[in-house]
Amino acid sequence: MVKGKRLRHAVPWVSSALLLAGLATPVLAKGFEDESLTLRLPAALSRFATYGDVAGLGGASAGSKWSSSVNPASVAWESVPGDLHLVFSPQYSALAFENGSRIDVCAEAFTWDLGEFGVIQPSLAQVCSNTATTRQGLDFRMEMDYAQVQWAKRFGDDWAFGANLNFAKSETRYDLGPLDLDVSESSGETYGFRLGTLHRPAPRLLAGLVFDYAFSPGRTTLFDFMGTGVGNVRVKDTTHQYVLRPGVSYEYDKDSAVYADYQYGAFCDESGHLEVHRFYLGVDHRVRDWLFLRGGTAMDVRGNTAWAVGLGFYPSERVSLDLGYQQDMFPELEPEFGRSKTLTISVSITF
Repeated sequence: MVKGKRLRHAVPWVSSALLLAGLATPVLAKGFEDESLTLRLPAALSRFATYGDVAGLGGASAGSKWSSSVNPASVAWESVPGDLHLVFSPQYSALAFENGSRIDVCAEAFTWDLGEFGVIQPSLAQVCSNTATTRQGLDFRMEMDYAQVQWAKRFGDDWAFGANLNFAKSETRYDLGPLDLDVSESSGETYGFRLGTLHRPAPRLLAGLVFDYAFSPGRTTLFDFMGTGVGNVRVKDTTHQYVLRPGVSYEYDKDSAVYADYQYGAFCDESGHLEVHRFYLGVDHRVRDWLFLRGGTAMDVRGNTAWAVGLGFYPSERVSLDLGYQQDMFPELEPEFGRSKTLTISVSITF
């Protein structure tokens, strides 16, 4: 009876999410073909979720109480259990594109509750791709290393604040595959910070706000692969990005909640300016104490729609496994790589 009651509570939320995803068709969508990849790539990365539970929700998490949230303040909302109050979480994501490109992301995070000094969460990520031919006929590959540290503290019962510092180093390369000719290579660093707050304005309701800023000085070498004699051309540029993300969650049953986020992003460099407006809706439903079902959708004002599903297994208080699958989550990269599929797996171990 308990399980049936919980499932009845979930039906309206799940049905609404699936209906919304079905209605938001891309028939009238405007693509990203006219925008520079130097702007579209960071815009796409701002959608990415390394944790399986967030991925299964379609990315909605700014108002989440869980430490996997995009909101750094969420790290301190729930107390960290265990003797050492320490959680280790390895994560893996595989992004597969229509053109044959595959991007693998491995990440590792520690969450440590320091009591009155707050909660700290350092993490690392390693990103690499295979070599595959884009729709423009060039072979593409990339590598990136990422590091961040988050700190958060809860103040009373209804407020938490958090901050994040992050750094990334990346390299990309284009080749003319059939002729084995180097076309271009780029390298750069990204320096960023994130601020977040989480507030409970009413029982069962959480509201969060996240702000991101990052700048990425980059260097690109355009090789004289045609042998025209002009030599290689070197270009330097800096990309700036600003992301604002409010979100809410409503817990309709114990640990079962519906999530809704809005995301505004602005990305600019010497090539131009790109703005994105996105809407996320997700449902996280507890079937049993050890089993969670998830679903969600992400939409933008250009008419692009993605959907996601997920599972959570919690066999004990110290171990959890979360799986998330996403379809078409990165429309910004479709001009080169086509549509995408993403599988995310994350494990949490408490000490």
